Amino acid sequence: MNLALVKGVRKAAWNTLHSASSALGFGIATYRQPERLEIMRAIRNLKRSCEMLLTPLEGSQLFALVRSTAKLGGAMAEVGVFRGASARLIRQADGARPLHLFDTFEGLPKPLETDVEIHVGQFEENEFFCSLEAVKQNLESCANVHFHPGLFPATGKAVENDKFSFVHADVDLYASTKSVLEFFYPRMLRGGILLTHDFATAHGPHKAFAEFFERLPEPLIELPGDQAMVVKL
Repeated sequence: MNLALVKGVRKAAWNTLHSASSALGFGIATYRQPERLEIMRAIRNLKRSCEMLLTPLEGSQLFALVRSTAKLGGAMAEVGVFRGASARLIRQADGARPLHLFDTFEGLPKPLETDVEIHVGQFEENEFFCSLEAVKQNLESCANVHFHPGLFPATGKAVENDKFSFVHADVDLYASTKSVLEFFYPRMLRGGILLTHDFATAHGPHKAFAEFFERLPEPLIELPGDQAMVVKL
């Protein structure tokens, strides 16, 4: 397989999704509500200083969901940090709850057969690499952030007795997404939100979420863009 070609195809697919969201008005702050304008300004400023793979629509949904769970208390987590842009957005949306960040900081683990992409190629081992030092630098202005480097869920031991009100999974692969669900679902507060990226464009996250919630009471809610979410009942 020509990996350079595969990466090009996937990048083109992501760019098409990003352009479509902007063309529909999702990337333009046309809202009159001050809170929505605040979100769009935060995303625009963040994109200028740190590479972020979320579209403006996805970023605004992430921001709004973090805000919506603030009254629940508990902790927040993100698994799959890349350069830390979405973590900064989470921290901007809520500066009070502890934010736990889990990543290998060495890129993706080796993809398995369950991660073969039918339409947009296959992920590569070590793809989306960013060092822990670089991420810490991107988040140096953020307080109450806790880093857990290494392969999840082994790194989850540090928070196994905590309760969570918001968890963002952006791990791209089936086994990694499944491990996030198995670890965090029983530790979610009622009303807490599990949000995943790459639901529409990556086979692994889609399969993991669909299988995990097939026999559970929570509805799996597909969002505009490339996200899906579940609210703990």
